[in-house]
Amino acid sequence: MADSAAPRPTVLVTGAGGRTGHIVYNKLKERSEQFVARGLVRSEESKQKIGGADDVYIADIRDADRLAPAVQGADALIILTSAVPKMKPGFDPSKGGRPEFYYEDGMYPEQVDWIGQKNQIDAAKAAGVKHIVLVGSMGGTNPNHPLNSLGNGNILVSLEVYKTKMGE
Repeated sequence: MADSAAPRPTVLVTGAGGRTGHIVYNKLKERSEQFVARGLVRSEESKQKIGGADDVYIADIRDADRLAPAVQGADALIILTSAVPKMKPGFDPSKGGRPEFYYEDGMYPEQVDWIGQKNQIDAAKAAGVKHIVLVGSMGGTNPNHPLNSLGNGNILVSLEVYKTKMGE
């Protein structure tokens, strides 16, 4: 049985405003006797969506300088950030066919999943974070995976290339 006087590890969940990030952040909050949970979101709107608590930081992961306050004092980082393709307007499912997707300028997988994740890892290392969990997607080694064709962003390829470069 764990010593109740032992300090609880502080865990930062980036992407806490997204589907998976919100689940992980909430699960850690539910276990407040075991963990001190922090969240990182991109906007005030996302912060309010998950409750607007003081333990939720706002920063753009593409801006390395903004990450330091969130990771300072954290013991672990769980990275749940990802580029998100958007459906092109005008798609009518009643007419058949497949929808088309795009990424907003500056929000391609290279900027979010590569540069943004590198920024998070670098900030965590600089702050002395001991554990980093990077949650990715299946199929990262398959350049023909259908997810790579969404918005011509090669999202899984970008993740795999980044992970390979980080291992160097």
